[in-house]
Amino acid sequence: MRPSPQYIAQQAIAHNGVRAYNPGDDVPESAVNNLGLTIGVEVLPAHADVIPRPAGNAKRAQWEAYWLGQGMPQADIDEMTRDELAAREPEVIQPPEVAQAQPVTAAPNPAPDVIAEQATDQTVGQPVERPGQNARKSDWVNYAVYRGMPRETAEESTIPQLADTDYDTLFGPEPPQ
Repeated sequence: MRPSPQYIAQQAIAHNGVRAYNPGDDVPESAVNNLGLTIGVEVLPAHADVIPRPAGNAKRAQWEAYWLGQGMPQADIDEMTRDELAAREPEVIQPPEVAQAQPVTAAPNPAPDVIAEQATDQTVGQPVERPGQNARKSDWVNYAVYRGMPRETAEESTIPQLADTDYDTLFGPEPPQ
């Protein structure tokens, strides 16, 4: 069973130019610490006991950090005294309600499988012999498609590239004739 997450991302979080977390993703405490994420801004605690509640006699700064971590807006915190912050009880973040599952009806006439049709177009037909050294590009393209190369790739390739391609390694042995 997967452990419950400590934090939930509130915004997209990138690391080294790569998106690491999307809003709503679970974020482990180690990621919060290692990435230096700001609790209350980039992430929120997933449940009320993630950030330990400060002692009753804690300083205002500790209470501010705690309530920011609980997702309370800074403007609300600024309006409260230290004693009001200490007396306030945390609210548990509830998961969103899931709507009742509705039956799914299948489409009466499903769309054709375009990929299967393309594969059939490439594999069905007369055997194509490997073109000679002075063959036209269209002959090489037809041969490459017959051997399994996507038509777009074959058409974008040059004749030397098509002639040097190891079709057996890339696409398997030649289809039986």
